[in-house]
Amino acid sequence: MAKYKRYVPATQESYAYPTRFGSHRSMVDEDKTAELDDDSKVVLQDEHGFYTTETARLDTKLADPNRYTGNRLKWFV
Repeated sequence: MAKYKRYVPATQESYAYPTRFGSHRSMVDEDKTAELDDDSKVVLQDEHGFYTTETARLDTKLADPNRYTGNRLKWFV
């Protein structure tokens, strides 16, 4: 009988943000948000940089199109 080695994937580092596509209050940059004139918007920061979204999109458990839009992601850098 042949012996097979079981594949064990390398451990992944934990992700720095609560989710990969949603916007969360823990991501808000208070200094840059204070510069906005609109109280219904906030500036957030993730691994790809800063982006602006509506406060209604925070912590909704839904993906935020302002975060995952293709023109701000650095896939090919």
